[in-house]
Amino acid sequence: MLRAKIGLLVSASVFIPSVAFAQLSVCGTSPADVQPFGGLGANVTTLTGPAQMQVQLTPGVSNYLQFEVSAPTDVRIEATDDSGVDPVMVLLDVSGNELASDDDGGGGRASRIETSLNPGSYCARVYNFSSNNGPTTLQLSRWDMEPITDGIAAGGGGAEACTSATPAAQLASGPINGALAGGGEISFSRAGDVTYHRFTVENPLGLTITARNTEADPVLRVYDSSGNIITENDDFDGLNAQIDMQSPLQPGEYCIAVSALSDGNQTIDVSVREFDEKAFLEARYASGEASPPIGGSYPIDDIGLVQNAFSGDVLVAKDARWIQFEIAEPSLMLIQGIGNGGADSQLYLYNDRGQQLGYNDDNGMANSLDSQIAAELYPGRYLVAVLLYGYEDGASPEPVRISFQRYVRAQ
Repeated sequence: MLRAKIGLLVSASVFIPSVAFAQLSVCGTSPADVQPFGGLGANVTTLTGPAQMQVQLTPGVSNYLQFEVSAPTDVRIEATDDSGVDPVMVLLDVSGNELASDDDGGGGRASRIETSLNPGSYCARVYNFSSNNGPTTLQLSRWDMEPITDGIAAGGGGAEACTSATPAAQLASGPINGALAGGGEISFSRAGDVTYHRFTVENPLGLTITARNTEADPVLRVYDSSGNIITENDDFDGLNAQIDMQSPLQPGEYCIAVSALSDGNQTIDVSVREFDEKAFLEARYASGEASPPIGGSYPIDDIGLVQNAFSGDVLVAKDARWIQFEIAEPSLMLIQGIGNGGADSQLYLYNDRGQQLGYNDDNGMANSLDSQIAAELYPGRYLVAVLLYGYEDGASPEPVRISFQRYVRAQ
């Protein structure tokens, strides 16, 4: 339970310039955060050669690059790791729905997504999984053009395309729709550099596929019967892998490839279950990747209107603790997550429309594990997520003191 602290810092006299927040959303974020691929934008269908651009990657910051597709096209998007960064790439449609994601699929720490897209507008969201800063070169191209990354076979965890001729273990004796109905789950353990597992879909079915063992660093890929890769994932949760299929698989034959990026002798535990929209969304809220809707069923601590200052203690474990607050006039808010030398806190800040306004870990000060966000905010309601960096399953929750201080312009 959060508790108010009496007698904290009063409002300071500072001038706050006026900046308006965008009301519309492109690819699930503010249009101000989106830049056209290559500076002028790119239509991958009509490219005469690969389009490239360089982006500086900073931990906790996402880069959104928008591009167009004017006819059904086989698209490849890549991010290099030349400077030592670890780029992660997520493909989004214009509404912000995730279509594919990849980490390390380009070989080494490089990322590569290869997929077929229908006409429309899309964004590549690129962020840094490592803690260092550095540039990455992004390339947008078609499959008939030369890639700039080596591919997964160069970085371990490689898997040949799974076709109808590839030897593979059957996940079920018949279509898996029946085996997964009513919350059913197919689970198995496997070892080796790569194994293949075939299944049949009778009616459209979304799946969640999870592979766990951080010592193996598993990679998951799903292929259709022709050997075309549908989606893949590495490092969804730490070094574990998970695929969430928001778009159902259509009836047909499919194959899962499970490979180990690190130690192929390790056993990887794999589970397959029907995609659960509620569980998927709640997992995003728990990780701070998205904010829960205000007034919904997801637990949120509401501290109400912040007049001058507020602080309170929360116990944080694996899942984010969410705090809602409100301000009544334009203000500069200083929000801190203080672990008193113990907890390594992270902070995310969202507005009530679900747009991310800020993120911080270790506040830029030497030897500090505390987090801090300073943001100019307009009257309204906001949400803050408090997480622990590097939390290990089963560890005890750690206390984090959350401090809010509000500053207003001089009169």
